[in-house]
Amino acid sequence: MSFLAFLIFGGSVGIISAYLYPKKRLKLKDLLPYGLAGAAISFLVSFFGQTLGLFTSGQILEWSSVLLLTILLVACLRALASK
Repeated sequence: MSFLAFLIFGGSVGIISAYLYPKKRLKLKDLLPYGLAGAAISFLVSFFGQTLGLFTSGQILEWSSVLLLTILLVACLRALASK
């Protein structure tokens, strides 16, 4: 994935998963940290997956693993932030 894809895809997945988390709904201005966290998580998942040889850049496995792990980790961040 390219850097722009990390920002757009990871950020949008982070924002959507934080917004749809079943606890109290966040306002739009509160979603920015989750968008940045989603972009960072997508970069790390892609980097370590390629480094470990699990997939190459652009494969559907890379996109799906970024999607699933970003949703999971942003939901964990959202759960920890609500306490």
